[in-house]
Amino acid sequence: MASKYHDDWQSSKKTISERNAYMFNNELLSDVSFTCGESSRIFHAHKYVLATSSAVFFAMFYGDLAQKESTIRISDTDEKSFELFLRYLYTDEWEVTAKNATGILYLAKKYLISHLAKKCRKFLEASIQPDNVCLVLDKAIQLDENKLEAMCWGIVSEKTRECVNSEAFCSIGPRTVSALLKRDMLTIKEVELLRAVLKWVDRECARQGITNIDENKTARRRAVGESVYDIRFAEMSQEDFAKYVPSAGILTETEVISIFQTFSGLDVADSKWKKIGKRWRPSIENFQLHRGFKSLGDNSDPDGTKYDVLTASVNKAVAFHGVGLFGDANGSEYEVQLEVKDKKVTGTYTSHKTHGYDVMLTTPVYLQPSEEFTVTVKIKGPDSYWNTNRNPSVKKGSIVVTFHTSDSSNTEQTDQNVNGSRFSTIYLSRL
Repeated sequence: MASKYHDDWQSSKKTISERNAYMFNNELLSDVSFTCGESSRIFHAHKYVLATSSAVFFAMFYGDLAQKESTIRISDTDEKSFELFLRYLYTDEWEVTAKNATGILYLAKKYLISHLAKKCRKFLEASIQPDNVCLVLDKAIQLDENKLEAMCWGIVSEKTRECVNSEAFCSIGPRTVSALLKRDMLTIKEVELLRAVLKWVDRECARQGITNIDENKTARRRAVGESVYDIRFAEMSQEDFAKYVPSAGILTETEVISIFQTFSGLDVADSKWKKIGKRWRPSIENFQLHRGFKSLGDNSDPDGTKYDVLTASVNKAVAFHGVGLFGDANGSEYEVQLEVKDKKVTGTYTSHKTHGYDVMLTTPVYLQPSEEFTVTVKIKGPDSYWNTNRNPSVKKGSIVVTFHTSDSSNTEQTDQNVNGSRFSTIYLSRL
């Protein structure tokens, strides 16, 4: 095999980086190869290079159950993503774009290469736009990338129309479409959302190899599945419903009749459409609570749980969407349970930006003028910064939020005075 290469090629490669780059996808000394999906293209590699980069590759090649075959097929990636992934392992170089970063992120997580995964996350966070957010969101949901998913939902919520009318929307999977239709806070009219979903349905049918969709009366319904019950048909005008829905094939005749009965004011028994209310809303606004912050010493329970409480009232009817909490400057993760009125959300969040992270409700809590409300959080994670000088009230436009001292009788709760807490921001929208 060596005869294929010029003699003493090593002398022309003055650094280890140059020598490693020369060996990338090179048959010379290769002792393993890969193919991707259904492709026949072969990538040549070297077990030593891969095993020194990844514990997974080490186990594959040198562990007790090491694979013996010389060519390994990786069915869950594409050629371009794998090529760029391999190039990084050999050279530390990568040619990342918004289109391929999610594919590289998947491989980095699969093979436990954390520094590469971190690079992909940072790139994606900085490059998310309405025209690509749906693809990033789709991968974030698949990969359980909570922080990235939350950032995507923020853009989708604020610029829904642009997002769902993008080409990227038609490429996402059913799971992401289902998650989108379950959300309350979208800046789009229901009929516009329906039209975007119908385009996605036809593209999904094509991906499934279904032809003559108009003749196959059940194809569209099968594609949209149970998510059809999250479309708020009753929020459309009767004219728009009649124009777009009966002929689309996503409802049965009985269901179409039941929706028309709803338009007529009749109470339809056993209706599967439980969601009511329009999705459209004004933009969510952030209300900064502090004039300064500092490092917080550990005052947690023995199991590491920290508690915090925020009590406030507003002068106008608003929707409460969530809070910003201080974290640290190290990108640490925090397990958080937030509760306000009858709503609760739990999750794992990563501190970022100005030493903090946002915890948002899936559906908002509606607050009446002068109504006092209390937000409680349980936090597990490292020590964080905290609010050292909270404003007694904050105002944005015509909305005034006034803060109150929390009930100190609850011994689990800490930082309950108006001058200090982990809360940095609250998110509200006008009704």
